[in-house]
Amino acid sequence: MKVTIYTKAGDPYSEMLKNLLKYYNVEHEIIEVSRNMEKLKTLREISGQYNTPVLKIGDKIFVGFDREKIKEVLEIK
Repeated sequence: MKVTIYTKAGDPYSEMLKNLLKYYNVEHEIIEVSRNMEKLKTLREISGQYNTPVLKIGDKIFVGFDREKIKEVLEIK
């Protein structure tokens, strides 16, 4: 299952998400959208907004940082 996170520099929730995935050894790709208009446009297309973090797991999109929901979706105990 491919895991991608869309983040912005200085966003504390993006940092919390990155730290959570790192802590549980979840392999993921980080897409930094702060300085890249094309990546920001992609973020808008997949999530309907410009807020971060956005977590993409397979075809599912999750906006924001909800520790318990993320752990549930990734089947982390």
